[in-house]
Amino acid sequence: MSLEDFTEPEIFVDTNIFIYALAKKHRYKHTSEALLSKINSGEIIGFTSSTAINEIFHTILIGAVKQKYGDVEVIRFIKEHPEVISECEVAYSALEDVFDSSIVILPLTFEVLLLAKTMSKKHNLLFSDAIHVASCEIYGIKHIATNDSDFERVDFLKQWKP
Repeated sequence: MSLEDFTEPEIFVDTNIFIYALAKKHRYKHTSEALLSKINSGEIIGFTSSTAINEIFHTILIGAVKQKYGDVEVIRFIKEHPEVISECEVAYSALEDVFDSSIVILPLTFEVLLLAKTMSKKHNLLFSDAIHVASCEIYGIKHIATNDSDFERVDFLKQWKP
């Protein structure tokens, strides 16, 4: 289903929606920003996980290092030059944007982790995606905004794509 048509009261927001909205240019920027705007205005209750917050920071940090330092082995470069982490203002700014929004960050509990293990095996998901799914299951969230087709394997979630 198209995210532009979303009218339900609640939705889980996957990492890629935040990344699209934060990008300077992206073909899904407008749609992603529109969803986040509806969440911030209270039209929709938006949820995400602490795992998604980690993925946002990591994705932006990796992109910024590649952009600034070129074709380097990024993780090794960061390990050898850890100061690039604190110098990556764009990643910290992205976190502030999320923290200042109306998005509800669901807690990562032991119960979520146990269910994520089951969901990972059942739906053949990476564990980070399984954490999102487990969070949705535990908190009764039936809709997910994402461009990740892996979530199509989860029968109780309705996927909304930008």
